[in-house]
Amino acid sequence: MPLIVDRSAKRADIIQHAAEVFSRTGYHESKMQDIATHAEIGKGTIYEYFRTKEELFLAVYDSWMTSFEDLVKMRVEAATDAMSKVDAIRDSAVEFYSSRAEQAPLLLEFWAHALRTDNPKFLERIQSTRSFLNDLGKGLTQQLVDAGWFTAVDAEAFALLESGMSDGIFLAWVLGGRTFPLDKAYTFRQSVIGLGLLTPMGRTVLEERLRLKLKKGF
Repeated sequence: MPLIVDRSAKRADIIQHAAEVFSRTGYHESKMQDIATHAEIGKGTIYEYFRTKEELFLAVYDSWMTSFEDLVKMRVEAATDAMSKVDAIRDSAVEFYSSRAEQAPLLLEFWAHALRTDNPKFLERIQSTRSFLNDLGKGLTQQLVDAGWFTAVDAEAFALLESGMSDGIFLAWVLGGRTFPLDKAYTFRQSVIGLGLLTPMGRTVLEERLRLKLKKGF
């Protein structure tokens, strides 16, 4: 009986090995043969799934972002109110980055490659995730305003600003050798934002707790 190959599982396995090789030696220095050797398959097998190394590189990023987006969706849907949904997004980001701590610099290489390559699919994929997060952040911000927790604020502008702050924390974490706890840094950012936007009603409930977090730092 001929061996039946699960192509989706095989493709995912190649992507996982490629991520490990790209993370170790960088995209430009990595060769398809390096990935094939690491995966213990023939180089020709990789080309059955990916036409070029760049296509495989994009597949790694797409796989990571899809997993991240699915995690965020699952946790946000399980949350019962806007505040807990905000926490769900924060916790998902921390878990995603922490679980790929050794491979974190590869995300920076994805971003840099997207700005250099003439392949528009890289920037399109990056922008897809950013749009997903910005739309989610905009919606949650408006929910917090409508519920009386936040003062009136341009939800779209705030979502863009908050997204940039999150990226900056991640960048500082990677460039600084991951010397500070990522979860506490994101919580600190959330506390700073919260104190700036809370309504009098919100301050009555949360101000003391947030000021303690600010005092402790990270």
